[in-house]
Amino acid sequence: YKEAQKIVLKAFEAFSSEFASIAKEAFSGGWVDVYPKERKQGGAFSHSAVSDAHPFILLNFTGRRRDLFTLAHELGHTIHQKLSYEVSFLNQDTPLTTAETASVFAEMLVFDYMKGALKKDELIGLYAAKLEDIFATLYRQINFTTFEREIHAREGELSEAEFGEIWLKESKKMFGKSVKLSPHYKLWWSYIPHFIHTPFYCYAYAYAQLLVLALYGLYKSGKCKDFKVRYLQMLRLGGSKSPKELVGLFGFDIEDKNFWQLGIKEIEKLVGDFLKLK
Repeated sequence: YKEAQKIVLKAFEAFSSEFASIAKEAFSGGWVDVYPKERKQGGAFSHSAVSDAHPFILLNFTGRRRDLFTLAHELGHTIHQKLSYEVSFLNQDTPLTTAETASVFAEMLVFDYMKGALKKDELIGLYAAKLEDIFATLYRQINFTTFEREIHAREGELSEAEFGEIWLKESKKMFGKSVKLSPHYKLWWSYIPHFIHTPFYCYAYAYAQLLVLALYGLYKSGKCKDFKVRYLQMLRLGGSKSPKELVGLFGFDIEDKNFWQLGIKEIEKLVGDFLKLK
C-alpha cells in the first residue's frame, strides 16, 4: 500500500500539485479505510461530506495491480468532491454523466506514469489490463444500457425467459463472433445490482470513459495550453453547471458526434501501441 501511495502521488504531482496535495491529505488525515476485514463491505468508494468535513474512502486493498488503479480511481472521486465544496452543499453533487470523470482521469494519470516505469514484458500486461478496463467501462456498459432501455420500453410484466432473450440479443451485438454465448448466459443480467438500485447508471461509465479519453488526448496533445486550469475549474464547479457547459469549457460540444469520436481514436491509439509491444 505504501508503494501504491508513492506511485499515485508521483503520477498526480506530474499533472497538478493540487491533485497531489489533496491525495497527501487523504493519506495523512486518515480518510482511507484500507484493508479487508471481517464483516467489512466489499468493493471501493469515496463518499462526499459537508464542506467542514472531508470525503471518506473505502478500499479493500490486497496489493494487486488492479488495487493500485482502484486507489487512483477513488482518490479521483475524492479530489472532485473536495474541490466541489467550493460551490456549496446543494451544488456540489455531480450528475451521473460527470460523476466518473475525475476518477477515470486519475486512473489514466497513473497508467501514463507506469508506462515510463516498466519494462517491455511488464508493459504488455499493463496495456492489456487497461484495454480490458476500457472494454468493461465502455462497450460492456453500453451493452448494459441497451438492455435496460429495451426492458423499460416493454409494456406489462416480463417473464424470466423474456429478460434472458433480451440480454442474450444485446450481448451478441457486443461480442459478435468472438465469443460463443451458451444458453446459461441468459441469466447473467441478474448479477448486475445497478439494474435494481440505480437504473440507467451504467451509461455514465461509458460516457465518462469516452469523455476522459477525449480530454486526456487533448491534454497530451498540448493544444490546450491552460488545460489544467480548465480541468480543475470543471471539478470545482461540481454539479452547479450542466454537463454540456462543463465540457464546453474545453471548446467541445457533447451533442456533436465528432466529439465522441475523439475518445474512440484514443482507444485506437492504445490498441496500436499495444500491438507494437508484441
